[in-house]
Amino acid sequence: MASLETKFLGIQFPNPFILASAPPTARGSMIIEAFEAGWGGAVLKTIGLERTPHPSPRLQVIREGRDKRGMVNIELISDISLEQWEDEIDLIRSTFPDRPIIASIMGGGHPDDWQKVVQRLEMHKINGYEMNVSCPNFSERRGAQLGQDPDSLFMAISWVREATSLPVIVKLTPNVTDITSLAQVAKDAGANAVTATNTLSGLAGIDLESFTPLPTVDQVGIFGGYSGPGLKPVSLRCAASINKTVDIPVIGCGGIGSWKDAAEYFAVGASLVEVCTSVMWNGYGIIDKLKSGIEKYLDEHGYHSLEDIRGRALSQIVNFPQLNLEVRLVAQIDEQECTGCGICVKACQSGGYNAMTMNDRKVDVDFFKCDGCGLCVGVCPYGIVKMVLKE
Repeated sequence: MASLETKFLGIQFPNPFILASAPPTARGSMIIEAFEAGWGGAVLKTIGLERTPHPSPRLQVIREGRDKRGMVNIELISDISLEQWEDEIDLIRSTFPDRPIIASIMGGGHPDDWQKVVQRLEMHKINGYEMNVSCPNFSERRGAQLGQDPDSLFMAISWVREATSLPVIVKLTPNVTDITSLAQVAKDAGANAVTATNTLSGLAGIDLESFTPLPTVDQVGIFGGYSGPGLKPVSLRCAASINKTVDIPVIGCGGIGSWKDAAEYFAVGASLVEVCTSVMWNGYGIIDKLKSGIEKYLDEHGYHSLEDIRGRALSQIVNFPQLNLEVRLVAQIDEQECTGCGICVKACQSGGYNAMTMNDRKVDVDFFKCDGCGLCVGVCPYGIVKMVLKE
């Protein structure tokens, strides 16, 4: 069986699946439960010099019927004190002395904001630090506002680097035009790795009876952090872009709900993956499917470890001028499996080239009209449409 053991920044992880800094890592008892379930490591809920009380409510799941599309969270950093976190870490260590623990930390525009937290946590056997310079919920010069400014980012990383010899990881914000330039700043300032990415700034919705934003706290609301399945294409692009242009290790984070999602991050060069929203929706027990799924995939393809797939997709991610525009594909439908639902026909009429028609509850494709856009493949609920070379 393929091995999932991963060594990252000198830290030995039993598997590459770690809990992101978020509600599932808000207390020591929760992390112990997660480690008992089999998680490879955890990033603690972000710790600062001052705790931050949470609004109520603060989570808004975005749904379409029973289908969960994403979630917006408006809470800030940990609601427990630095002193209590010292006790919480000691509690975890008493049960799991060797399981990797990364402390997520946040400060502002003064060295003490960062260095005092580092100095207090250093003696509690943590394995490294993840700098939260990307939380979208802060309105002052912390969180994403700090992480969007190269000079401020460089300075904050330098302060943390000065205070510790342990690994320093910088969790980057996707709320920027060019994340690779900030990854380069992180490397230049002395960071050992980056996490790509934190949440996107988002607004979950509007209550059309009261016209209040969701989630609503005493009739008002704020923009929050958007996470879940919809974040994955953004964060996956960020991870790939960094790995193609900056020589720094990357942790993938954003929209990971299955082993396939994780494998895609490994394929674009991620060394570990952080998981949050899927755990909040489904519980710590999802680790079993994550591990067994990736193990089965590796075994079936003859791979011995994650190193065999890490970064293998990067060379095939190119710029538009490098695409071969001479290749033309057309849609092909499995007539035996087609139910005649007509979904692909409607999509082709309104978003394609009107190349599909219904004929006796079956779909006919006009290969002369079909331009190979691929829309029909995506909308077919039965997965029976594929693209083939145009003859």
